[in-house]
Amino acid sequence: MRLARASLLVMLLILQQAYTLTSNGLAFAAGREINVPDLQFQPIRPTEAITLKEAVETALRNYPSIAQKHFKLRASIANVALAKTQYLPNLNVDIQESAITANRVASTVMNNVSGFDTVPIDSGPVSQVSSMRPLVNNLQGANLNWLLVDFGLRKANDQLAYADARSARADLNLTKLDVAFDVTEAFLEAVAAKQIIIAARAALEHMQAANIRAKTLVAEGLKPGVEAADWDYEVSKARITLIKAEKNARLTLVNLAEKMGIAANDIDIVSDPLIRSPNQLKPIGPFDLKQHPIALLKTAEINRWKAKEKVLDKAWRPHLWLNSSVWGKGSNDGVNPIRPVAGGALPQAFNYMVGASFSFPFMEYFPLKEQKKMAYNNEMAAKADFELAMQILEKKDARARVNLMQARKVAEETPLLVEAARVREIKVLKRYATGLTNMVTLAQAEKALAEAEVEDAVAQIEVWRSLLSLTYAQGDLKPFLRVVDIVQNMERSKVEN
Repeated sequence: MRLARASLLVMLLILQQAYTLTSNGLAFAAGREINVPDLQFQPIRPTEAITLKEAVETALRNYPSIAQKHFKLRASIANVALAKTQYLPNLNVDIQESAITANRVASTVMNNVSGFDTVPIDSGPVSQVSSMRPLVNNLQGANLNWLLVDFGLRKANDQLAYADARSARADLNLTKLDVAFDVTEAFLEAVAAKQIIIAARAALEHMQAANIRAKTLVAEGLKPGVEAADWDYEVSKARITLIKAEKNARLTLVNLAEKMGIAANDIDIVSDPLIRSPNQLKPIGPFDLKQHPIALLKTAEINRWKAKEKVLDKAWRPHLWLNSSVWGKGSNDGVNPIRPVAGGALPQAFNYMVGASFSFPFMEYFPLKEQKKMAYNNEMAAKADFELAMQILEKKDARARVNLMQARKVAEETPLLVEAARVREIKVLKRYATGLTNMVTLAQAEKALAEAEVEDAVAQIEVWRSLLSLTYAQGDLKPFLRVVDIVQNMERSKVEN
């Protein structure tokens, strides 16, 4: 019994120890101590590494603002088809079957009395007596009206609908350019964040190696014991810097996923070839900035107001209509000498009418005149908006060219900075090992090397960012993506050779 109790106690202690280990995030597997993953922060789907081209294509497919502009374009195209229906004639067909009384007196209904719309119009001879006996009555007719001459009003409405469609298409193209630019910029930020992680990790490794050397020297009595604590402090600071860099990198990936329209997905990026600047390529351009999507959108707005002015100008014109009707009536009142058909349910007498009508809205001239003034002033405002947009585009183009030129110069210099910092770190480390310098100098050399590596990584990516800004200012990101493909193919050729 005592042996059984002892065995049970041992098992309980083992279970308690296992629970303590797993609650601390540790478990034993195949003789190794591993971290137990926190399921709350695990991705729903496996993380997928994407290239810049794939990121842009995904954003153009999924981003909601593009879908919104696309459907607005489809609505404007449908409005063009609607404007075309103005050329069709107006055809109405009516069939009426009723039971009515035949009590009629000589009377009339004035046009400005509301009873004109509520009192049915009847016809026939004046009744000699009043009776409430209903009679079967029917009426069938077809009426066709066709606007023959409008002096260009329908064509002006067509042009206005086309102007709206062109404006919607320009707005869609501008939205696509903005989305592609935003996702590319977010991709470059993620690339830079990953390079900063690499530099921070390298700095931590250097600090840890120096820490080991310092502790070895302290153990041998060649350095004071306080330097071991100082190096522990520097290692902790380097580790915190790395943690912050990893946090920033994860946030940039979250931002990139949102720009791609897949914010719920966990993604990773392929940094190559954006970690190397394209210094060997010639500058892009020049381009006609009037072909920029925003310039085309402003131009479409100007043309839209011009089309609106034409519509208002054509509205004060005469209209010539072709009017025609055919109708039949029937009744079983017994007064008409024409025999009723089917007891008055079908027409027994037929008529037709063909004619033309001419209308001229004289007094519409004055309100249309003021509306034309409004449209003209809106056109002038749209032109001023176009000039402002061109000024901004020209400024962005000039700034992008300057930034690209200077970024290339900096990117050519930063590798030399890294090499100098690395040589300095090696020499200071040797002097520190022989006791010729102190740990402050070595720590500064290690930090200088880390800063140089970060600056070099950022400088290479800054060239791409400047090139991206230049192609955006010129209204087309295809040259930028072609440069990415060229550099990538060149690197592949080097690896293969």
